Amino acid sequence: MTTVRKHVFELTPWPWRTLAWVQVPDGLETFTMYEITTIEFGSPTRVEATPAEEAQWYQAAQAFEEELRAAQSQVRWDHGVRTRPGFMVDVRTVRRRRYDLVPGRRKRSREAWARCEARMRAAEEAYRPIREEIEQRIAQAAAATGE
Repeated sequence: MTTVRKHVFELTPWPWRTLAWVQVPDGLETFTMYEITTIEFGSPTRVEATPAEEAQWYQAAQAFEEELRAAQSQVRWDHGVRTRPGFMVDVRTVRRRRYDLVPGRRKRSREAWARCEARMRAAEEAYRPIREEIEQRIAQAAAATGE
């Protein structure tokens, strides 16, 4: 039996809520993936899986999350958001104001979000068969236990 845990990747909200000229495309706020875990806390979800399937699921979830983080990092960079060492914290996030002053910022923002959305949707499509397989196994396990 394999223990899986549902994990939701959420787009970092800052600074998008503070920038009136930036429009985040609909549907990019959250993405669902499943992690293979050995830590059993709460009420763990246990499903039948072979060691090869576990390895495949683990690698697919890692690749999916890495691509989502890379796409988010790139779109933040395109909007002038930088991460720097901070006082009394490991890092702090800052925005460069000059990106607001350059003409055509709305168009550049839309183009950056279009590239980000394309990357995130491609990663989601690549992960979809794995997620559907895990969700099917979860449903089978729930039906077997009578939940």
